[in-house]
Amino acid sequence: MKKRNVLAFMLCVWSVCSWAQKVTVSGTVIEEDTNEPAFSASAVLLKTTDSTLVTGASSNLEGKFSIPGVKPGKYIFRVTSVGFKPYYKDVVLVASKPSMAIGTIKLQTNAALLDAVEVTARQAQVEMKADTFVYNAGAYRVPEGSALEELVKKLPGAEVSEDGTITINGKEVKKIMIDGKEFFDNDTKVAMKNLPTNMVEKIKAYDRKSDYTRMTGIDDGEEETVIDLSVKPEMKKSWLADVDLGYGTEDRYTGRFMVNRFTDRLRLTLLGGANNVNDRGFSGGFHGGWGGNGGLVANKDAGMDFVWENGKKENEAGRLKVGGNVRYRHSSTDQLSTTNSESFLTSGANSSFSNRMNRSKSGNTNVNSNFRLEWSPDTMTRIMFRPNFSFSQNYSDGQSSSVTFNDNPYTRGMTDPLSQYRDYVSDSIVVNDNRRWSHSDGQSYSVDGMLMVNRRLNSKGRNLTLRMRGGYSDSDNKSFNISDVNYFLQRKPGGGYDRSYMHQYNVNPSKSYNGSADLSYSEPLFAGAHLQFSYRYQYRYSDSDRSMYSLDSLVSKGVITQEELETYPLEYIPGVDWLDLARNYQNSQYATYKEHNQDATVMFRYRKEKVRFSAGISVQPQKTYMDYTKGSLDTTVVRNVLNWAPRIDFRYKFSETGQLRLRYNGRSSQPSMTNLLDVTDDSDPLNISKGNPGLKPSWTNRMELFYNNYIPDLQRGWMVHANMSMTNNSISTAVLYDEASGRRTTMPMNINGNWNAWTGLMFNTAMGEKKYFNFFTFTTFRYANDVGYISSGSQINDNVTSDQIVNLSQKSTTKSSNVGERVNFNFRNDLFEVGVNGNINYQHARNDLQENANLDTYSFSYGGNVQVNMPWNMSLATNIGQSSRRGYDDASMNTDELIWNAQLSQSFLKGNAATVSLQWYDILRERSNISRSLSATQRTDTWTNAINSYVLVHFIYKLNLMGGRNAMGGGQDRHGGPGGPRRGPGGFGGPRF
Repeated sequence: MKKRNVLAFMLCVWSVCSWAQKVTVSGTVIEEDTNEPAFSASAVLLKTTDSTLVTGASSNLEGKFSIPGVKPGKYIFRVTSVGFKPYYKDVVLVASKPSMAIGTIKLQTNAALLDAVEVTARQAQVEMKADTFVYNAGAYRVPEGSALEELVKKLPGAEVSEDGTITINGKEVKKIMIDGKEFFDNDTKVAMKNLPTNMVEKIKAYDRKSDYTRMTGIDDGEEETVIDLSVKPEMKKSWLADVDLGYGTEDRYTGRFMVNRFTDRLRLTLLGGANNVNDRGFSGGFHGGWGGNGGLVANKDAGMDFVWENGKKENEAGRLKVGGNVRYRHSSTDQLSTTNSESFLTSGANSSFSNRMNRSKSGNTNVNSNFRLEWSPDTMTRIMFRPNFSFSQNYSDGQSSSVTFNDNPYTRGMTDPLSQYRDYVSDSIVVNDNRRWSHSDGQSYSVDGMLMVNRRLNSKGRNLTLRMRGGYSDSDNKSFNISDVNYFLQRKPGGGYDRSYMHQYNVNPSKSYNGSADLSYSEPLFAGAHLQFSYRYQYRYSDSDRSMYSLDSLVSKGVITQEELETYPLEYIPGVDWLDLARNYQNSQYATYKEHNQDATVMFRYRKEKVRFSAGISVQPQKTYMDYTKGSLDTTVVRNVLNWAPRIDFRYKFSETGQLRLRYNGRSSQPSMTNLLDVTDDSDPLNISKGNPGLKPSWTNRMELFYNNYIPDLQRGWMVHANMSMTNNSISTAVLYDEASGRRTTMPMNINGNWNAWTGLMFNTAMGEKKYFNFFTFTTFRYANDVGYISSGSQINDNVTSDQIVNLSQKSTTKSSNVGERVNFNFRNDLFEVGVNGNINYQHARNDLQENANLDTYSFSYGGNVQVNMPWNMSLATNIGQSSRRGYDDASMNTDELIWNAQLSQSFLKGNAATVSLQWYDILRERSNISRSLSATQRTDTWTNAINSYVLVHFIYKLNLMGGRNAMGGGQDRHGGPGGPRRGPGGFGGPRF
């Protein structure tokens, strides 16, 4: 028995000693051309005698690998990755060194392999690494000549709205970056409309921390969702030029140019263009849609963006990075819209109905410039400097006609209420009509800057940061308005109707400046934990002078007659004496604000291999001085408030590609100072506003849950995203409606009950041995509890009091549920791609006071797309989709639209550098421009003129100077051409193509 115990003890000691003698081999693998991490590279140890495999591991998304538990001895170390030359090194592992760092391994591109390797699988369309979505651009086909927008619209979970707003998985994208560096600051449209898709290798979508957080490690809660583009390696050693010219039917034209210079240290972009097909057509690519519902828009753009680095690494002394951009944009819009709306009232089932036609022509010119500098004078110090400048000019001319009814005009037999209403005046359903003419113009400029200095005090995380910011802005605007209103329910004693004719001139100069300083400190507590403190003081000054002149008051003062007034043109400005006499002191106002804001934040942060946790609170004392003059009121108000904002963030990493994240933040906000004043603005006779001294601050809670995972071998991923927002004492607008005149008197009031919740479930997977098939589904659910005030009164006098508004207002609640499903299924090989898609959205809405607001509506669409790449460098792309709406009481809203678009393109010249394409949008001419919105207080239907069906002929020329290999050649994976798909180094997960 003793011998057995001794033997067991010896075996244990031997096992422990044997394990203790084993060595861990680690290192990092990067791509030599791009210096980017090489994901899924194979790092193995081979026997020196016969090169048989001993053990190994794959690199993660940072390119890092670790091979534990290796016996001491001599080995051949090998790293391989598809598209790169193998790397070999002889290594000797000794027991006295339990770890061996190989260092950074640079893999060289294998050009011969890239041009000849047989395709045996497909890139994954979407992959996930923690909270980053990685889309492989080569897995999506877009027609020749397309810009980035067309590619982004194909990404699972991505949406691009008519106005160019980008959302990915429910989050709005605020910035587009290239290789981790900013591109034209926050102007996402510049990149979406101009960057050619053939230069993009990967698209990453993630929440990027603010400059302050990334430099200091102190989370200020100012995250923004960004798209980060990885440029193909072969594009980084050349000048790239792209010119696109197009002309078509309906006198549509488009033209643009873009020049890019990429090197290891420099990125330079020059661009310009002009078009009259709205922003969506600026690229000249096949956007597969229409010009949008924003009227007829013509644009002119020009810009320059650059980034330069001196080649030093992130934490290396002497590192310098500078960048910036300048942009010019001019746009003019010709818009025609018609609107019919229903405002819910408390008096039984009655509502107020309104029909409106508006025609406007407007234009604006903007010049913006930004500069960035980051410098590390030594390894412990980082300096960042960001100055900005902007200038803008704008003008607008408008004309509108509106009619208000106390019953639905369509149920009374009208087909065109705006032209037929006078035939129904005797029926007492027409409350008023209003014709308006307006003109406005103005200009403004601003300059601001930020300087931040961060000093690390030791290597354990102790650091000190100083940030200073300042800015100045100045603007000057003027406007002219004529309003002619007839009140058909208010008859004069001698016959006829009451009428008001107002001719107003407004001048509104304003200026502001601000300055602030932040000081933050981080103290390490124990391994992985830090306690962080920050304090900010800010001073802001602003003044606004609104001078109103009512030329119609000259009639009541006996200076002119009503007939003379109505002969004056819209932009008439009388002489100095008359102008002073016409000054409307009751509605002119002058306000000066002086604000002293403080923000003290304490935060605890803990970070280990799989767990990240942070929790903190901000306390924000504010002191505001306001000098305010309006009419007979001349007052000085001092307000002292205390806001606070807690934050909690928890993350758990299940693997390199899977994580769970929970976030919470709360925030209090104060009503504006002018909303708290007991003043009345009656400059618009049909819309009178009042202040409310009794307003309380509001409080908002926001919670978010995010989970995702990805299986690289199966190219399968899924995501669950949910968020919820609740606001107490939110500020709503109470409306007192006079049924006799159609006048609305509004006043801000606190209300409780606003909350909403949203959740989304995404699933994406490749199918088949060679991954030719792909299936994507995105399911969403949203519930909203929308509250507001609805009111009504009868024969209310002109002097409406705040008490009347409060007593007659009634809380209205609209509960709405939205369920949406989007499905895509496609097949793609070397010659063609075929896809089918469909989506459906169901809305269920119930209002507790008005049955007219109840909805059970469906919007659904289904269709398909085909792209064929022919062997003679010709490509055919077409898509067709049926869009339908059901469930609306108004038959005009239950529409069916079959939208068919097509493009035929022919590439020629060496490397397919030139392309001619014919594009036809909305071939069947079935696109309508009708939309509906619903709230707790109103239903609105709108039609807007737009660019729908037209044909464009494009000529596209791409030039590559100084020769990146095959940079502009044919045979690219998503464009097709000879030789089948093009393989390029890079891409996350699976084989590289």
